[in-house]
Amino acid sequence: MPARPFLWRALSPAMFAIVPRMQNFMRAPSFKPFKRWWYRCFADPYTNLRNEPLEVTAVFGARFRARLSGVVQRSLFHFGVFEPNLTAFLSERLRPGDTFVDVGANVGYFTLLASKLVGDSGRVVAIEASPATFAALNENIVRNEACNVRTANVAAYDCETTLPIYHLPDEEFTSGASVVRAIGPQEAAIPARPLPSIMTETERASARVIKIDVEGAEERVVEGLLGATHSLREDVEIVVEVLPESYRSVIAKLGECGFVASVLKNPLDPLADAAGSTELEAIAPSASPERFTMAHGVLYLVFARARVNGKMVETTGIEPATSCLQSRRSTN
Repeated sequence: MPARPFLWRALSPAMFAIVPRMQNFMRAPSFKPFKRWWYRCFADPYTNLRNEPLEVTAVFGARFRARLSGVVQRSLFHFGVFEPNLTAFLSERLRPGDTFVDVGANVGYFTLLASKLVGDSGRVVAIEASPATFAALNENIVRNEACNVRTANVAAYDCETTLPIYHLPDEEFTSGASVVRAIGPQEAAIPARPLPSIMTETERASARVIKIDVEGAEERVVEGLLGATHSLREDVEIVVEVLPESYRSVIAKLGECGFVASVLKNPLDPLADAAGSTELEAIAPSASPERFTMAHGVLYLVFARARVNGKMVETTGIEPATSCLQSRRSTN
């Protein structure tokens, strides 16, 4: 509506005074109809008007400093949580002493959540390809004194090579960076390696959860992981954000190594239950990805080793490709 921006500007002094004081109300589980109206009319416009960097705090205590143009920071400012179902899933799975591998760590929300969950005896490996986002990630790790986190500014891929990375233009430190899709201007050329070569032997053996969120490159990352699945712990779970075009391929590739897929419902609705749900929905490889994507927002597939009579299925994995040329030949 044309009058709306003018109304926002006219009301901006009031919004700047009131919206920050409404954070506790926005994070409470009740009054959803009113909160939805408040968010749409005042809280979300407020984040569009607030341009300077500021500090936001997650419900688990981690602090982040950035502009509210980023989708992660915006969600944290209002609700204290980002992707509540995945947050709840990790909180349920990770225990002190575990290792968490965050492929596509962004500014470190899940990295810092896992850092608290695995404790001083555990380990977090945060992998972020974008140099600008990687700098923000490291700043947040230092800000939160997360000494159990190791970072790597590299792209996980199916071979060793150099790739261009593209970043969405008008958004600061969001999930909008890709090495396989030209979604915006090229930010840099970065090194790429298979995920097992980025991780140490100890990290592979102790990884309880591997999260892969790489904006369209998930098929290539999974391909690079296949040769090392036999070296992962038996109860490892691999969480992959997939696009509809890579959905069946990712299920098939990990299925060859004895992993079965479930869907973790993860709504994009900012007013979804902040407590989150860890409910997993079993799926068949032939199921249409659109019904999950349309119904639940972001589509996360959770892979765990198949069980027969209560026992894990033994797998030997697939020989990894060590170069792009070898990888291309193997598919011809």
